[in-house]
Amino acid sequence: MRRYVSERCKSAYLALSAALACLGMAAAQSIAPDEMHVQSFSYVPPPLVALRTQVQLVEVPVVVREGRQRTVGGLTKGDFEIYDNGKKQAITAFSVQNFTPPGAPAAAGAAANSAGPRSEPTPRFVALCLDDLHTGAVALKAAKDAAERFVKTSLAPGDQLVVVATSQSARSEFTGDATKLFEQIAKVTTHQKDNVGVCPAMQPNEAYLIVNDLDPQLLQQKIRECSACLHTACPKEQVTALAEAVWQPALFSSRNTLGVIGELVDGMAKLPGQRIILLASAELLTGEVETEIDRLMAKALHAEVVINTLDAKRLTVTAQEEKNDGMAALAAGTGGSFYHNSNDLLEGFRELGMAPETMYILGFAPSDEAADGRFHSLKVRLAAGKRYSLQARLGYAAASAKAAAPDAPPSKLDSEAIGSDTVADLPVWFTWEQRAGPPNITMVVHLDVSRLHFETRNDRRAQKLNIVAVLLDSGGSFVMGQRVEFDLNLTDATFAQLAKTNFSAVMTLKAPPGNYGVRAVAQDAQEGKLTAASDVFQVK
Repeated sequence: MRRYVSERCKSAYLALSAALACLGMAAAQSIAPDEMHVQSFSYVPPPLVALRTQVQLVEVPVVVREGRQRTVGGLTKGDFEIYDNGKKQAITAFSVQNFTPPGAPAAAGAAANSAGPRSEPTPRFVALCLDDLHTGAVALKAAKDAAERFVKTSLAPGDQLVVVATSQSARSEFTGDATKLFEQIAKVTTHQKDNVGVCPAMQPNEAYLIVNDLDPQLLQQKIRECSACLHTACPKEQVTALAEAVWQPALFSSRNTLGVIGELVDGMAKLPGQRIILLASAELLTGEVETEIDRLMAKALHAEVVINTLDAKRLTVTAQEEKNDGMAALAAGTGGSFYHNSNDLLEGFRELGMAPETMYILGFAPSDEAADGRFHSLKVRLAAGKRYSLQARLGYAAASAKAAAPDAPPSKLDSEAIGSDTVADLPVWFTWEQRAGPPNITMVVHLDVSRLHFETRNDRRAQKLNIVAVLLDSGGSFVMGQRVEFDLNLTDATFAQLAKTNFSAVMTLKAPPGNYGVRAVAQDAQEGKLTAASDVFQVK
């Protein structure tokens, strides 16, 4: 769910305003006043619902490793320190979970060396996300083979998995049935765009630099390469047009991949237990999607979903490439790990997706001051002299001591307005643009009247549509919103006209230059069906 307006956001955006104009086909055809009535209101989503007024215990699973792989057993409660927003907390609960990989002797695990009370394994939900948009056929086959072997040899009892391809949001249900998982893996095939034979040869990251005028030397190099391979002079415009043709599909693929991962996070947020997304991809570009990546990391942190990433190229990644890689960023920002610089993809799946041989479960009771309804960062440290690497959750969302139960749950419209999934039950679609005048984001609502259900009243076709447009800042916080109600009472003649030409309306939200998330929802009053969609937009 979205974060809401902070005091900082309020002061920054109080001056913003919104306006609505009913344009397009509707205005051109001069719909009579008695056939359509329009009302516009400012929209503010309902406050988040607090399910509990106090968190009694915050559990923090911790994995301690020596080197890259081997887990460390034998530690006690006194070996750990935990900090909530920088303040040291008393560890009031401590237990150890152990797992012996299938086929390994019991002594191979760390159980014999683990101190502290034993606890039952926490349920684990792992989404194997195979990026078929950024991974070619050869690399994807290797990743699929490794995923199959991982399913066959490395699952703990009770583990629930699902296989997801980034080219589509539809997915199967979580299951522990290996046969079903094999079937899901087999269905994944590459959808990577092939730029082989393009003159000059151009990678998406190069196209990004040229399209955004970030590397004039690279542009001149590509102009020379173009002239060499075509044996004729190549104008600058020809190379920039090629760069645009290469970059736009790559940008679409990156946004689609992030959207699918975001839907996974939403779907896994309420699952009971550990929640892990394992993304296997050859590349996830960050150009022009930095805002979406930041928003996805914030969402995953609040939902306590860890995103682990695996480089499916099996090629060396330099330090600079790792710094700029979207996969490295997603892992680092959600408490996950980035597996790269190795040809052993099976080991990568095991390291990222298998239950660790030893896990310590630390617990502390937050103070009354911690019940502030905000996200709290966590830091776990080892006592002096213990030099191992730690992996632990990065924070938790505290409940608010002041939160009161609402009189009624949010409406379906409100729930979708603060959601992120895509719904398409109404014949409505949205486009976003910036129009002339003061900086703005203009949403155009398109409606296929011929497919909309109406109620017949006194020889008129009656329907009521509610449309909400929401603007979010780069951190995912609510900035402003607008709600419009259309009361339609169409004659047969007007309906026939609109059925041929469709109906469009415009909602303009004035906003200062910057990057925004946009969300639109339309719902009919007859059946309660709705359409919802999200996008990102830059105001210049």
